[in-house]
Amino acid sequence: MKTILKTLLFLLTVVLLSQCRKEIELPKVNIPDDNFLNALIELGVDTDGDSIISPAEAEIITSLGVSEKNISDMTGIEAFVNLETLRCNDNQLTSLDVSKNTSLIYLYCYSNQLTNLDISNNTALERLCCGSNQLTSLDVSNNTALSALCCESNPLTTLDVSNCTALRILCSRYNQLTSLDVSNCTALTELWCWDNQLTSLDVSNNTALEGLCCDDNQLTSLDVSTNTRLTWLYCGDNQLTSLDVSNNIALTYISLRDMPSLNKVCVWEMPFPPAGVEVSITDSPNVYFTTDCN
Repeated sequence: MKTILKTLLFLLTVVLLSQCRKEIELPKVNIPDDNFLNALIELGVDTDGDSIISPAEAEIITSLGVSEKNISDMTGIEAFVNLETLRCNDNQLTSLDVSKNTSLIYLYCYSNQLTNLDISNNTALERLCCGSNQLTSLDVSNNTALSALCCESNPLTTLDVSNCTALRILCSRYNQLTSLDVSNCTALTELWCWDNQLTSLDVSNNTALEGLCCDDNQLTSLDVSTNTRLTWLYCGDNQLTSLDVSNNIALTYISLRDMPSLNKVCVWEMPFPPAGVEVSITDSPNVYFTTDCN
């Protein structure tokens, strides 16, 4: 009789524990997009194999690559609080909330459909690649650690990088910028700003500049006299009438294409170009080189 009672008690305990387990849900991260969830599972984030992502599983991740996964909603990314690198490019995202990911250093979210990107909380961010989206504005005023900013192929009309004093690479090509102030970006080594609507460009403070591409704008003048480290210069398809590169003896490539208005180009030696220097003057029929810079 005692054996039967013990058996019944054991079975009752098992049933009660099973019922309690059903009623008590284990904590999980809300991830409504199946493509995002499946991508995380494929990456092994779901360490216990229960097909859900727990907060504990999310918190140990420091690098995450979910590019080209047809993801349209990244709700749940806020649980990855220790994330330092996020690659989510080439998806279908229209929004991306990284306000809780304050440890982010590298963010690659290009080739989506983003109309807004708030990175004001991401003060540790050093590299941001958000090109080929639909951003009409981009606030990087809090991102003073940025060393590389690539925001090309967006309908941006303004871009304020005055607080980005650590910036070394800026790629803002294929936008609709009418002005660009890089005077505070004294560490800048590469500036890509072609195909905008710039009427002026002051690079006099950017003495570390090694490459400048400002093709396809509306520039009427360009002063590169202080940029003695320049090795390549693309300034074609503007409205320049003259250009002085006599101080830029490190140049190995100069593009002066598509400028019928350009005449005098002051250089450091004649004949020009010397060995090791390539010059493109396609569709700039009036160009002539001289060492007479008066």
